[in-house]
Formats: sequence, C-alpha cells, structure tokens
Amino acid sequence: MFTPLLLFLLLQDSPFPVRTDTPAPTPVVQAETDPPSQFIDKITYEEFYVLESEEPLLVLASPQGVVNVTYEQGPLMARGKWAGSNGDIETRMLMGKHLYFVDVITSGSVEVLVIKSGATNPANIFRQKISTQKGPRPPPDVNPDEDKIIVPDTGEFRVLMVYDEDADLDALNAINSINTRKWLDQNTDGWRTWDRSSIDKPGYLDNEEEVWKGIWKSAGPSIPDGPHLLIIKGKTITVRPLTSQVVQELESVK
Repeated sequence: MFTPLLLFLLLQDSPFPVRTDTPAPTPVVQAETDPPSQFIDKITYEEFYVLESEEPLLVLASPQGVVNVTYEQGPLMARGKWAGSNGDIETRMLMGKHLYFVDVITSGSVEVLVIKSGATNPANIFRQKISTQKGPRPPPDVNPDEDKIIVPDTGEFRVLMVYDEDADLDALNAINSINTRKWLDQNTDGWRTWDRSSIDKPGYLDNEEEVWKGIWKSAGPSIPDGPHLLIIKGKTITVRPLTSQVVQELESVK
C-alpha cells in the first residue's frame, strides 16, 4: 500500500498518465445460503431456544404439536436456562430485531424450517431436526442451592424505570406525571424509578424489597448505558429506551 507522500511523488514524477480517481469497490454479497448460527439439536421444556434475525423470517415446525413457535420483537432480555448451554440459569440480552422462541409442548422429534423473507430458492430453506423433552434433563449430583433463581418467576408484572443525566426533560416529566403513576398503580404488581448514577452507591438499595434487588442484580450488568424502561413479566425482562411515551410503551407489551 502506498503512503500518501509516496503516492504524491509518483504522481509528480511519472512520465505516464496516472489514473487518480478511485474505482468503486465491488460490493461483497453474503451468500443467501448461509444457515442460521443458533441451530441446536436438543431442547427441553424448561429451556429457551431462540432464533434471532435482523430480517423477518418464516419459522415452521413439522409435525405440528411438538413445539410452539412464538414471535417477539427485540431487543429483549430473558433469564432462564438456554438450549445448548451447560444448564446454568443465565440472563441474556437478545439483540435481534426479530426473535422466534421455540417452546417444547411434548417429547418427540420435530423438524424446524426457517425460510428467509422473499426466498424463492429451495436452497434458502433451512431445516433442522430437533429432539424435544417434556420434562427437565436431570443433571448428575445437582445441588439445589446452586440452581436457585435469583429473580423467582412469580408471574407478576413489574416496571422499573432508570434515568440519568442523559434523560430528556419530556421523559422525566412523563415518569413523574400523575397519569403515568396512576396507570402503574392500577396495572402493575409494583414499580420503581431509580437514579441510574446512584444505584451502585453503598446504601442506595438497602431499604429496597429483595425482589427488586434481585432484578437489578440479574439485569443490571446487561442494561446498556442511558435511561431505560424495564418491563418484568415473570422472569422475562423487556428493555426499552425510556421516552416520554411510557404509558403507550407499557400498554403495547402488557
């Protein structure tokens, strides 16, 4: 590769015509036949199996009745056991714009078909055979205390709003408005507003309920910087940017 100075000297001293414009680079096209990277071959009833994509997909299962495929809009945070992992309970941030949860209904064998939007070539239909197990997969010598869920799945609907100096005035007014607080009181099992810059300071959460401490202990390290809205439904946490449309955002996922 020429340095800028060397290229300048060559242009000055060369007796031959030198092309100075840069030809447009040839675009790199990713092959449409690349299979999704999340495929695994075994899942149990208690495990998450999620296909993430930036583009819409058509996800089918054959035969029907073995698994159920549910679509969710990402990003989304979830806590639990994950197919293909070591069986530990983990909190994961699913960053894909389109998320497809494959949930076990009964034990058996099923073929999952993933079809890209607008695909016309059979080569763009990806097939994966999966073995399913209705009950949990018993690991050897399990210590129940090691498998303790920090945020129990109580089936409750909770909301946590964290703000900082980057929060705009409209968002702050919204979370402090009477209408927002009334909606939260009437529609949730509990809600909180916390100053993001103070949460990790000693004593900030000393008087807080254990369930809220557990939620932040599990989710906090994975929450991006800035003000956010955390919507907790059981053990699944949906993360959204904190805006002035707090109530509208909550109504869309309730």
